[in-house]
Amino acid sequence: MKAVNLQAALRARPFRPFELRVDGEVIVVRHSEQVFFAENKTTVVVDVGDRIHIFDTSHISNVALLRRGRDSSASKAA
Repeated sequence: MKAVNLQAALRARPFRPFELRVDGEVIVVRHSEQVFFAENKTTVVVDVGDRIHIFDTSHISNVALLRRGRDSSASKAA
C-alpha cells in the first residue's frame, strides 16, 4: 500500500474511522491524531488502549472504513 492511500483516509472530511491490516493484525484508527508518519516510510499508530504500533508503511495490506456504530473487538485489545 502506498502512503498516499493512508494519508487520504486520514485527511477525509468528515473523518471516518477505519481499520488497518498490517501483517495479519487489525489496528483500529478512530481519530486521525492516532497516526504519525516518518518520511512516509514508517507509520506509528497509538491505539485506544495506548498500545504503540510501529511498522513499515508498505506492510499495510488494507484500509477498510468502519461501519457506523461498529464495535470492533480489535479496538478493545490491550
